[in-house]
Amino acid sequence: MRISVVFALILLVVPMAAVAQGIGPGGAVPAVANLPGLAGTFWQSDVIIHNPGETQISVRLLLFPEIRDGGPVFDDWLTSDSMTVPALGQLTVSNVVQSVFGMIDTKGALSVISEDYSPIVIGSRTYTFGDDGGSYGQEVFGIMVSDRAWAAGAQNDSLYRTNVGVFLPAPPAQGSLIDFEVIVRDSTGTEITRGTMPFPAAGMQQRSLSSLGADLLLDGSVEVICSDPSYFWFGYISRVDQISGDAVFRPLRGMAF
Repeated sequence: MRISVVFALILLVVPMAAVAQGIGPGGAVPAVANLPGLAGTFWQSDVIIHNPGETQISVRLLLFPEIRDGGPVFDDWLTSDSMTVPALGQLTVSNVVQSVFGMIDTKGALSVISEDYSPIVIGSRTYTFGDDGGSYGQEVFGIMVSDRAWAAGAQNDSLYRTNVGVFLPAPPAQGSLIDFEVIVRDSTGTEITRGTMPFPAAGMQQRSLSSLGADLLLDGSVEVICSDPSYFWFGYISRVDQISGDAVFRPLRGMAF
């Protein structure tokens, strides 16, 4: 299946999935990784695809690049080979960024689609191994939104740091940008800072609240506004323990469609 055909399928899936956040023929993981972090951590992502139907299906994975320093870290999105998922069964792909796409020291976003529009259920975990041999991390999942969306529970201080991320699965028009304005407020609703995340291409982008100017936030919220409300996208905040590196994932949520 050519990449252009796969992308056309995504465009068909997006409005269908936007109607209600139930199971559908595709879904997104707005952040996947294979890269080192702070406090001696190394983060990797597993993805699980469950087939609730009574016939075997085929799926494909698409890896979208991180947007960094004004552009994508690799050209275009990458497409996996076709993978089969048995009837009523599931497929688990460990360390998906490296094992499927051969990428290391990289983060991005993942779309999963079924080739015949069969419904699928997607799960994903990004985690690191601890010194005792166990692991810790966070469940990462996408809730599709448009226009604007919010997340509560942001904290940015000596104990915790918070990152905000956006995944834009459809590219802007040729030669144009899609801008995402990030507004950070404290618990009283007072605006602390705001900044912009520009997207010249489809992909994901993540910023720390410190980089946006919120160096001290004890208890706050994040609002993200897309410059073009006709686009569908995914967003999140991740609050990270400054000592252990453990993290909590919170998706951005928009108004009901």
